[in-house]
Amino acid sequence: MDTKLPSGRSLIPAGAAAFALCMLAASRPSFATLGGDLTSVQQDRTHLKASLRVSASNGYSVHELNAASGIAIREYATLDGRVFGVAWQGPWRPDLRQLLGEYFADYQEAVKNKRTGHNGPLSSSTSRVVIETSGRPRAFYGRAYVPALVPSGIEATEIQ
Repeated sequence: MDTKLPSGRSLIPAGAAAFALCMLAASRPSFATLGGDLTSVQQDRTHLKASLRVSASNGYSVHELNAASGIAIREYATLDGRVFGVAWQGPWRPDLRQLLGEYFADYQEAVKNKRTGHNGPLSSSTSRVVIETSGRPRAFYGRAYVPALVPSGIEATEIQ
């Protein structure tokens, strides 16, 4: 059944286009992801209803989002805007699937291979990514970084 407009055009293509736009908007990530770029920081701020503070350091910048809910996310980026590290703290874990991006599978694998159960601290270090997370209800924290993206002269301990 093809519904026609008075102009003779079909509603089907318009409906399909609207559906596609809705799907794209719904699938947009909420955080600048590890290994990605910082183009979404302003969207992150709006999504989290957070304040944004940007500070520059020697060879990188830190984009810190602080939400009224108590969660803080810091995104460490190279001078050209590539996220090489993320850190978080707050009353719950952020959505790590969005925050870690393509590295979320590494996190899942580390959790699966962890010997102390699903809860408790996690420390996973590979040549691809380093992920550390710990905490308890109302006090979670963690960090992740991509060693290959960390600018030369920057110590991993600066990502916190």
